[in-house]
Amino acid sequence: MYDATRWDLIHQKNHKEDEWHSIYAEEKEKLFPRGAMIVELGSGTGADAIYFLKQAHHVIALDVSTFALNVLQERAKKENLAQKLTTQQVDFGIHNIPIKNDSVDVCYSRISLNYFGAKQTTKIFSDIFRILKPGGTAYLSFKSPDDVTEMEYFEKSSALYEPNVFIEGEMLRSRFTAT
Repeated sequence: MYDATRWDLIHQKNHKEDEWHSIYAEEKEKLFPRGAMIVELGSGTGADAIYFLKQAHHVIALDVSTFALNVLQERAKKENLAQKLTTQQVDFGIHNIPIKNDSVDVCYSRISLNYFGAKQTTKIFSDIFRILKPGGTAYLSFKSPDDVTEMEYFEKSSALYEPNVFIEGEMLRSRFTAT
């Protein structure tokens, strides 16, 4: 199954009309420059993107799921926020981040980059650095290999692809440390 199809199905199953933004988005938004140009990697149905739009930022939402991006676009239209939103379907496992060099203030991702091996994750980090303006900042959250229960689950239920990367069903699940 292609990643886009898989994520469309996941978002269709889990989508809630009244989805609320994350506490992580609230905490990090306080650190953004006012009126920032934000790229959200793996935006899903866009609860955090909508929050950023409401705070008068511009958002480029990138996700592999066209279903999720359509939900985000419709919600932005309903809330009269669509003029500051751009969406694009992108598979980070295959493509570079389709944003010009040195063009965004903030790159934001909340637990959406845990689905790649080490080589691809390193490439994504290089791409993030490439698109940030000088002085720009990336706010990226990840699941941790320090979660003993989750790591035990992966070790028992999944195939090891490479250190700290597991194949669960047909999906890669990575848990990297900062080093």
